[in-house]
Amino acid sequence: MEYAPLPNSKDGILFRGGPAIGRLHAMDSARGLAILLVVFGHAWRGAEAADLISDFDFFRTVDAAVYAFHMPFFFFLAGLLFFDALQKYSMKPLLEGRVKRLLWPMVLWGWIFFALKLFAGSSVNTPVSFTDFPIIPLPPYEHLWFLWALFLMQSGLICAYAFGLRIYSPYVSRVGAIVLAVILALINPLLSVPSLVFGPAVEHFPYLLAGIGLGGLAAYRPSALLAGGAAAAFVIMLWAVGLQKASVLHSLVLVITAWFAWSFVDQAIAGGTSIMAVVRYLGQASMVIYLTHTVFSAALRIAMLKFGISDLAAVVSFTMLVGVLCPLVVGWVARRLKLTKVLGF
Repeated sequence: MEYAPLPNSKDGILFRGGPAIGRLHAMDSARGLAILLVVFGHAWRGAEAADLISDFDFFRTVDAAVYAFHMPFFFFLAGLLFFDALQKYSMKPLLEGRVKRLLWPMVLWGWIFFALKLFAGSSVNTPVSFTDFPIIPLPPYEHLWFLWALFLMQSGLICAYAFGLRIYSPYVSRVGAIVLAVILALINPLLSVPSLVFGPAVEHFPYLLAGIGLGGLAAYRPSALLAGGAAAAFVIMLWAVGLQKASVLHSLVLVITAWFAWSFVDQAIAGGTSIMAVVRYLGQASMVIYLTHTVFSAALRIAMLKFGISDLAAVVSFTMLVGVLCPLVVGWVARRLKLTKVLGF
């Protein structure tokens, strides 16, 4: 490990941060791929909600495969460098960083999304009224559940480490995190928490723990043979998802095999290729994409349907395209106006 995330940096969440030298580029590119799947997943579900997909089995197969992997992978990536931060910084600045980088964007964009849906009226798939306004945005508004779940998990670990877990060596802590991740994944069906406030954190905790446990190997690049085996295992496990929601243990295997396979790919094809540079850039910009993409995707889908454009491939492709490009423009404008911190980017 060559660097650790700063308390107020964006490492260990969804995005970039920390020194450029010694940077773990595979994490950037992995986030880039994952954020593309996030945008696609919402475009895909938006098309289904608009009755553009008649074959439910086809919809469910694609949907189950995407959701078995992409958000668990983000939690896993959030854990890779998190233990380094626990070792390096005290509790107060770390908690302040979680509030600024996770809690504030969740609250702000929850209000913004509600206001936009209220303004759109009956044009959206799920209309709202002013009486529904989330003064306290809990449970989190739509896809912002990720920020809240990560805030709960990381804040809890920060406090636990400060008040006792720091007595254990890094090796014991990482091995313990892996063991606990597997145990929680195995017993997850018995840990049903129906609350939308706490349930997602309980369900996704094993992925964060797995990232913490394997964080000591974050800079490790596997051999071609190991990466090939991991890639094969990933494909087989993803194919096996079928029509049903993947179990937590199933998804845990997916994210770990994906990381080892992609760590090799990132290094193997990185040599100045423009494609990898773009993917890494998307990973660095993943927070602004995550926060704002649904605004642009939904707006374009509504406009296309109003003009009679209902071809599934066209709607999904173009809503995904604007869901990536428009947030990048928003991020650029925010940087020029020095509003990134205010907007939670």
